[in-house]
This record gives sequence, C-alpha cells and structure tokens, in this order.
Amino acid sequence: MTDNLLKLKAFTLKGRLYTLTVLQVLDTSPASIDEQLKDLVTKAPRLFESAPVVLDLSMVKEADTDLAALKTCIRKHGLLPIAVQGGSELLHTRASEQGLATLRASASHDKKVKENLVQAKHDVKPVVTSTTKLVTTPVRSGQQVVSTGDLIITASVSPGSELLAEGNIHVYGTLRGRALAGISGNENARIFCHAFDPELVAIAGIYRLPETVEPSTKPCQIFLKHDRIEIECL
Repeated sequence: MTDNLLKLKAFTLKGRLYTLTVLQVLDTSPASIDEQLKDLVTKAPRLFESAPVVLDLSMVKEADTDLAALKTCIRKHGLLPIAVQGGSELLHTRASEQGLATLRASASHDKKVKENLVQAKHDVKPVVTSTTKLVTTPVRSGQQVVSTGDLIITASVSPGSELLAEGNIHVYGTLRGRALAGISGNENARIFCHAFDPELVAIAGIYRLPETVEPSTKPCQIFLKHDRIEIECL
C-alpha cells in the first residue's frame, strides 16, 4: 500500500541540516569583492567550487548595495549565492527579485571559520612549519574544529559536527560528522579514523557524500586517487 502511494507522488519533503558559507559584505564595491574572491579561490579552488553562499547584508546600507552586481561578481568565481540575511526589508525585496531567499538567522550565530582560514593563508610564508591541533574530548553536534596543520581527535565525532584541516585528519574514534582535509588544496592530505560513518568527507575540495559510502566499523583511511575519493581499510 505504501509503495503504491509513493508511486502516485511527484515528491516528498524531508528536513535536513546543512552547513552554509556566509559571506559578510563589508564593502559593496564589486571590484573590491572581485579582488578578494580571486585571491581566496586561487588558494583553495576546489573548496569553493559551486559552493552555496549566504550574503550577510547587516553591515551595508541599502542605497550603496547593488545586489545584481554582487550576485554576478560572486558567481563569476564559481560560488553560488542562494540567500541573504540581515539588512533592511528593501534589501530583502531586492533579493527576492534576484531569486535569492531571505534567512532570518542572526549574524551572531555565524562562525568565523572562513575568515580565520583566509587570515592563516595570508600569514603563510614559502617555508612554514604546520601546527598540529590536538582535541582530547568528543566533538559534539554543532561544533566546528579547524586546524592550520594536522588535526588529531582522540575521541568520537558526532553527527552535525565539522572538522577542517589544512593537513591530515586523525580520528581515534568513530567519524560521524563532516571531515574536510587539505582545505588549502593539499591533495596529499588524508583522513584516518577507527570507525567510519560520516555525513561528508572531502580532500582538497573533492567531496564524497554518505549515499556513496559504506559505513565501516574497522579502521580506515580516506585519500585522493586520480581526482576521486578512495576509502581503504587499514
């Protein structure tokens, strides 16, 4: 009976949580944004390829903001503006005219991960010693842990959490959240874990979703081979 009902439906609705990148607009000049985005995407091209972006307009004036120009500028670099947050009701109306949704989330909920990563990349010199970050407690849902070198977690990682590292990621427990290694474009980075049931894994911006992954209760490693994510038991 249930199968017959599903065949009659054109779609079903599901609730799902996603982590979105928020671009807080501080200067509405498309030229300034273009220059900064060019530098950012050059450092990590695959990380931002076709990435959905929310524009935070809470720091700009509506008279100075040309949403059509901003949208065109951002799409030029491969990012996909999907919504706005903050700003005036007039800006929300203009956003709707540009095919952008309006999110009512507060900017205080945003995490400055991208900003911190960009600053770290600007500080990198031709020869640099990476810093390994060690976390000895479980990573809870909603938490985000970032490392400019390797990242070592000596506990489990919960669904809804996110790990980001410019180097390798080691999880001495079960990996159930999102893990992104080599976020600066390091294709040799790897992810290691004692058990594997992730929401998403990525190496140097190349992703693999859980629909294409078999969970494993055995230790395994995740690495890139011919621009494809490979998962191998240890």
